[in-house]
Amino acid sequence: MMPAHEEHRFYSRMQLDAKVILATSKERVEAVCRNLSAEGVLLEVAAGKCQAGQQWHLVLPSTDPHIEPLMATATVLRVDAGAENDRVALRLSDVH
Repeated sequence: MMPAHEEHRFYSRMQLDAKVILATSKERVEAVCRNLSAEGVLLEVAAGKCQAGQQWHLVLPSTDPHIEPLMATATVLRVDAGAENDRVALRLSDVH
C-alpha cells in the first residue's frame, strides 16, 4: 500500500522560518524562508515584489557568528499571489 503523501523530489526539503534578503542592484526585499532544499527555496514575500523569471541575489543570514550566511543566485519559478504576501518558489544556483 502506498503512503497518502509521497515525496517525488530529488532533494528533500527542510522546513524553516527564517528571514531572507533578496537583492538586485536596484532593490532589496526582505522575505521569510518557509522551506529549503539543495536546488530551491519557498519564500513568503510582500505581495507584488517578485515576478516569474526574475533573478535575485539571495542571502540567508546565519544565527551563529562563526558560520557564514548562505548566498546564492535565485531565479523565480512561480508566484502564488496572496492578499498581503505571495508564496514564491525560486531555483537556486551558484550557492556558496
